[in-house]
Amino acid sequence: MKRIPSIILKKPILLGSITFVVNLFISTIPVLILHEKHLEQFKNTFDLTDFLNSNLLLEQQGIVHGALFYSFLFSIILSTLVTFLAFFLKKSYLEVENLSHFDGLTGLYNRLMFMTIFEKEIHKVKRNRSNHLFLVILDIDDFKPINDTFGHLVGDEAIKTTAHTLQYLLRTSDTIARFGGDEFIICIVDHDKDAASVIVNRILNEFNNKTIPVTRNGDKHDLQINLSIGYTAYKNEDDFKTMLHRADQALYISKEAGKNTATFLA
Repeated sequence: MKRIPSIILKKPILLGSITFVVNLFISTIPVLILHEKHLEQFKNTFDLTDFLNSNLLLEQQGIVHGALFYSFLFSIILSTLVTFLAFFLKKSYLEVENLSHFDGLTGLYNRLMFMTIFEKEIHKVKRNRSNHLFLVILDIDDFKPINDTFGHLVGDEAIKTTAHTLQYLLRTSDTIARFGGDEFIICIVDHDKDAASVIVNRILNEFNNKTIPVTRNGDKHDLQINLSIGYTAYKNEDDFKTMLHRADQALYISKEAGKNTATFLA
């Protein structure tokens, strides 16, 4: 899809207008050139007065006007078809782009898109040393028992609730993605070296009271959702893999410490 010119995908009406102008130019120029040549031939063959008073000039003008009219009509039809085709391609492209960039269940970025964004943030931080870059990874505590006990629909609801709550708690400058299963990953960039700790504590506090309604054996009750979190900060010569490795280690420590907690590894 990248080979398709962006104008087709982003500005179908502009593409249709360009098609109209180009086709009209290409189709009318030969007609006008031939008309000019015919006029020269007629002038050389007939006396000027006889030529102007004859029906030849009217016939010639009628042919030219007809050709120009059909050229104009064909250009309109062609540009309309191109515009509709461009709209269709744009819609298809956006659907493919949405599938390739976003997670279908939560609407968050997917793993590949997050990695692309994070690599760009690493390059920015390398140029701007005043900013701090953090990688946060978290997952839902005891998610497998939730699926096994209440079913995958409840598991999906837990994932969606977690995703929407995290989106609400994060700032517009933060980037979040579903990393896979019940795992989420966050990119935080800030001038404050304590920014990640503030956000992580905000998340933990919110999920201390986060529940979803479930039904088991006909009884309705609220299911508590807790998170374990691991996070790290960018260091010189870091890349996404090294930061992810440290964040994963921090997450493992949080799990071993009893879950529902956060661990930072420098």
